[in-house]
Amino acid sequence: MQMASAAKDDIESVVIGKVTRHLFPFMIILTMVNFIDRVNIGFAALTMNKDLGIDPAVFGLAAGIFFLGYVLFEVPSNVLLHRIGANIWLARIMFTWGIVVIGMAFVSGATGLYVMRFLLGVAEAGFIPGMTLYILLWVPLRQRARLTAYWILATPFAGIVGGPLAGLLLQLDGVLGFKGWQWLFIAEGLPAVLLAVVTYFYLTPTPAKAQWLSDSERQWLQRTLAAEDEKIHAEARQRFSLGAALLNWRVLVLGLLYIGMNMGLSGINNWMPTIIKSLGTMTNFEVTCVSAIPWICAAFAAILWGRHSDRRNERYVNLAIPLIIGALGFAASAYVGSPFLGIICLSIAVMGVIAGYTVFWVVPGTFLTGVAVAGGIALVNSMGNIGGFIAPFAIGWIKQGTGSFTDALLVLAGAMAASGVIAFLIRPSRDEVVLAGESSQPV
Repeated sequence: MQMASAAKDDIESVVIGKVTRHLFPFMIILTMVNFIDRVNIGFAALTMNKDLGIDPAVFGLAAGIFFLGYVLFEVPSNVLLHRIGANIWLARIMFTWGIVVIGMAFVSGATGLYVMRFLLGVAEAGFIPGMTLYILLWVPLRQRARLTAYWILATPFAGIVGGPLAGLLLQLDGVLGFKGWQWLFIAEGLPAVLLAVVTYFYLTPTPAKAQWLSDSERQWLQRTLAAEDEKIHAEARQRFSLGAALLNWRVLVLGLLYIGMNMGLSGINNWMPTIIKSLGTMTNFEVTCVSAIPWICAAFAAILWGRHSDRRNERYVNLAIPLIIGALGFAASAYVGSPFLGIICLSIAVMGVIAGYTVFWVVPGTFLTGVAVAGGIALVNSMGNIGGFIAPFAIGWIKQGTGSFTDALLVLAGAMAASGVIAFLIRPSRDEVVLAGESSQPV
């Protein structure tokens, strides 16, 4: 018995190691490019808004309208990814969003910016939930939070790299007749187009097609994932169809919860450079460098909290805690007056958001499988993107009306706190087993 258990542990270690090394570095690179292209408008705003005559309210609407396009096309996009194959569909997504980002360099006013940001949302629709689904296709449940945390590292890594890179690109102002913010969009859109080709050939759609695994390793991974699916069906006492998944109460509540989470992330994504600039007298380049600090802290938080959640084998309380901590960070940042304390508070807020993400995307795969999990994840992300629209627009509107970010940061704090409370309230009871091995032990 002990020998069989040791053999199982050995093959699991080998297979997960190969999956991690072969897929996750490339997934991190793709998601970094995605994140940089999604939020580079926040850095462009440091000079673009003046050039285009854009006030805070207009910029907030332009930043948020991205999510309306995303919401409209997300569910069909993720279902198509499930049916067509991750490598084909993710390559299509990347190519089209790269073209749109490059096109943003040529807008001449608010209307053009609205149109291009909406089209960017349409082009990107399905990328993040598609990558989440891809992890579910490859990683057994007990390893999922840890490896999701590795993937989520793309977000803080993009923040660490994207800020200073944006600062350098903004300094190309006047080169070949282009403004610095135009170079920002051109230089950061091109990698997505080029990586689309690599994605098509490199990403393996399913474990069954993984030639870089031996026959025994492929069979072990397929059997393990299939067994988990069967347990989910048995314990849920039903197999969710796509329609049933989209109406499932837990899916809908997760979507509601994700609205508050996404308000925190999208708000800070699009407005952090401007918020940091408001804290002192830093130059634009200094702002772009300082903006990397919260993301450095978040990278450590993602790894440590993902491991903690897997070790405790609990998701909901481990989701609630970082969201509440993030809310406290936003609330504190609303009242500090010095740049030093402001960066500390914003770092706490971003750490809470990112640590929450490492656990959040594990939850749908604990009760949905197949096309149901594809649709369920897409619906959750679509609902969350409502928050992605609300936050940038609300911050711009509040800043325009009050002249400060105090009330706007309190709105983000309230949204994050509400999501934390929801996560705690919907945790399974001790008598309810969502999936074998998902324990109810305390954090």
